[in-house]
Amino acid sequence: MKNESKIINYLHDSFGWNVEIENFDAFRGRLPYVLLSAAEFSVVRCDDFKGVAIEPKPEYDFRMIRNLVNTVERKTGMPVLLILENLDAYQRRVLIDNRTNFIVPDRQIFFPVLGILLNERGLGVRQSKSDMLSAVAVALIVYQLSKRNLQGKSVSQIAEIMGYSVKTLSLAVNELEQNGFVAFRKEGRKKLMDFILSPKEMWEKIYDMSDSPVEKRMFTVNDEIMKEIGVKASDSALSDVSMLAPPQQPVYAVYARNPRLRELNLNQNDGTSIIEVWKTDPKLTAVNGNLDIFSLALSYKDDDDPRVKKEIDKILTEKL
Repeated sequence: MKNESKIINYLHDSFGWNVEIENFDAFRGRLPYVLLSAAEFSVVRCDDFKGVAIEPKPEYDFRMIRNLVNTVERKTGMPVLLILENLDAYQRRVLIDNRTNFIVPDRQIFFPVLGILLNERGLGVRQSKSDMLSAVAVALIVYQLSKRNLQGKSVSQIAEIMGYSVKTLSLAVNELEQNGFVAFRKEGRKKLMDFILSPKEMWEKIYDMSDSPVEKRMFTVNDEIMKEIGVKASDSALSDVSMLAPPQQPVYAVYARNPRLRELNLNQNDGTSIIEVWKTDPKLTAVNGNLDIFSLALSYKDDDDPRVKKEIDKILTEKL
């Protein structure tokens, strides 16, 4: 494997792991020849992980990588670790959305099987799920940062404003109270919620305690329906409010529970537009058909493109 020494050194330097690379010959007979010729394979052991390291050849079409990963995992019974020399922003998001383990030596590690995300911007190691807030709790904070109109409201009032059930909002608010975002006061028989952090403090804290709101990224050819039910997202939204050029394919965000989502006939391989399926409703805080800046920033959490970070940080500074 061409990058074997880089992988060993990178994992050892990052986590202190002793990495063992073993011959793949025992499993080679389980894979079709067309896949064997598309990549280099090894068995890798490190920390609590044992799996198949795959380094696709440069000419291998990225759109086929998911098929490669799924086939190898099914045929060998082991998880896959992709070794890639480079990734663009879209490819990185596809792999992260699909929770595919990968390493770009000396740049980024995404190891969800071990609970690890580490990249050149230092996004952290082994983030405990118990330290993360639910998608609805994050959406509530994003709503307040964007609209600034939930201060002093009751849980039932916020539930009505945001379109959630009182039970769902109560659970989310309980998370926020336990983590020091909000406090309650009584006014007569009402129990009202106050945000006790400044907008800047809220944003910095919520960013560290949230996952990307994007559940998965798919393709569609139904552009008219997409524009009706979605909002501009990702590079399409960012290009509207920054100096970055728009993407070749428009990107829209649609709520996973939108009943019209099925009309888009989504697929994983190709289309005229890209759809981000969101865990919460992106339309709640949309501005002129675009994602609000806080939702947009969260959707880029797994993207380490410095141009994107620069533009988003600039807009956030103005908003906060």
